[in-house]
Amino acid sequence: MPLHQHAVLYVFEVLPDQAAEFESAWEAVTVAIKQQCGSGGSRLYKSESGTYWAHALWPTREAMQSASLEGAEELLANRQRMVEACSNIEAIGEGDIVADFWTLEA
Repeated sequence: MPLHQHAVLYVFEVLPDQAAEFESAWEAVTVAIKQQCGSGGSRLYKSESGTYWAHALWPTREAMQSASLEGAEELLANRQRMVEACSNIEAIGEGDIVADFWTLEA
């Protein structure tokens, strides 16, 4: 089984003219959470309609729940930038991997 077996799916409705700010903040938050909290990272997608969605990977649900942002002021500031660039953020699903056929071929 893969190292990161738990995922959360998010949908982001980004405000008009805030796409660049959102993407920059999302990247900063994702990198910091990966480095500081042990996540497996995340991927960000954008639909033709302009809605963004992402899946965040974690080793386990417990690892995600025990991740602490205490003392991570820069991460929290970037997360606030991300929130302010959106009209809505929703976690639409969370669960553990059942099958994995993901490949990283060049």
